[in-house]
Amino acid sequence: MGENLSFILPILRLYQNNEFNKKNNQKLILMLPIEFKPQNEYELIRLGQDNDGGYLVDKKSIDDSKSLITLGLGFDWTFEKNYYALTARPVYCYDHSVNYSTIKKRCRKLLSSYLFRVFKPKYFLQKNFFKFLLRDIFLYRNYKKFFKNKNVDHKQERIGTGDQCVKLKKILDERKSDLPAFIKIDIEGSEYRIFDEILLNQKNFTGIGIELHDVDIHMDKIKNFIKNLDMDLIHIHPQNPAHVAENDIPTQLELTFAKNPKIISPEVKLPHKLDQPANPYLKGIELIFEKKK
Repeated sequence: MGENLSFILPILRLYQNNEFNKKNNQKLILMLPIEFKPQNEYELIRLGQDNDGGYLVDKKSIDDSKSLITLGLGFDWTFEKNYYALTARPVYCYDHSVNYSTIKKRCRKLLSSYLFRVFKPKYFLQKNFFKFLLRDIFLYRNYKKFFKNKNVDHKQERIGTGDQCVKLKKILDERKSDLPAFIKIDIEGSEYRIFDEILLNQKNFTGIGIELHDVDIHMDKIKNFIKNLDMDLIHIHPQNPAHVAENDIPTQLELTFAKNPKIISPEVKLPHKLDQPANPYLKGIELIFEKKK
């Protein structure tokens, strides 16, 4: 049904105020250490929805994978849908916080939010307002539809190192026949707890997409992870809803890694042409990097 209503979007966009978007095209310019800069520009594709939820990845790392392992699903599985549509290979998702009940609650909350906003021109006229509205209305239906597919699985398990968590090694042991895999990680700050496990098991991955949180207070851990990972850092993207730390470091970043990615230029251009701000209603972030010492 959601797909059948897509024809409404172009009509509704006529009511949007382009001036609002022009005012929000200003960007924050923030600096990161040189270790965070990709060495080249690589051939990348985008998987996942517009704005938040999409990652730029190396197509070869997708083609070479036998499966996708997602640690931290949240309420957006468009990356997983795109991967499955592209490869028809198994998709294994792990997230203890997502189930039919939490999705229903989120739908009700989102609908209440949209009903409030529809009477506020400031929100009603924003770009993509109706696109997001239709997406969220059919969240529950889309979850049921996608996860009933063959070879698509969602386990309600917490990822980490504690007694109540499932370990990455256990997941990989259970999926031996579907390795190597592309792995996507967004576990709200617990990613640092599994850095060592990722490094120990990196032979099982064709590529990695990872969202990092509280970057400013984990800078040394991230640098060491990049240094010890036997993959190229092929893309970096700041999340613009995140706070900016006192030292002008973005607190939330998406990093993508790949083995032997295809280089298209020695000149790195950021943001990439396929990049999109996570929140289109907020200022974008442009990254610059410290010079080599």
